[in-house]
Amino acid sequence: MLRVRHSKHGLIAARYFIDQTYSRQDTLILDKGVLIQVKKLLLAEPSQLTVSVNLCSDSWINKKFWSWFSVQINDFKLSSKLQFEISEVEFFNHHEALKDVFIIMKKGGSRIIIDNVKCSENLMKLADHQEVCGLKLSYELVHLVDEKTQNQNQIKTIISISNTLNLPVFAVGVETQKELLMLTKLGVAGAQGFYFSEPLEELTQAVFH
Repeated sequence: MLRVRHSKHGLIAARYFIDQTYSRQDTLILDKGVLIQVKKLLLAEPSQLTVSVNLCSDSWINKKFWSWFSVQINDFKLSSKLQFEISEVEFFNHHEALKDVFIIMKKGGSRIIIDNVKCSENLMKLADHQEVCGLKLSYELVHLVDEKTQNQNQIKTIISISNTLNLPVFAVGVETQKELLMLTKLGVAGAQGFYFSEPLEELTQAVFH
């Protein structure tokens, strides 16, 4: 959740300037731990809300993880309240390898959000994916969108195609009121970012401790 404010690029994630070294085993342990905690919270505090989980990229193509997840959803009646976020690049690059994952999600009623959407080129391919329930625009498109006509035009095209597919489009990384007003004008369904709130320390402690 760490963000650093750059004088030119605005708020940027730490992963862009801090080297990360981890093994597939580490990511497996991390994602299992997050889902176990989410499961506990949902069972302890029933809610109509949906929980969105951003898995490590390795987990999407890790058969051990999805075998474990299949067992979990067998006794987890609230799996329909889960949605998983995957980047646009990973979704389309690993499409064939993810077919079994789509079947598992369909069985449990979980959904997918396509994250970090940068262009409209592949979006019509989502017509065959009923498990996809929404799109999130990339930070690069959202940042200073009120000043960048090219970004505005790209977002218009994305939203136009998404409307055809009946998929809502969300903006992430919103930092200013001007960005929010422009995104609203362009037709985004919702937005999140530091303009609204800093990361909630209480929630971070609940999940990771």
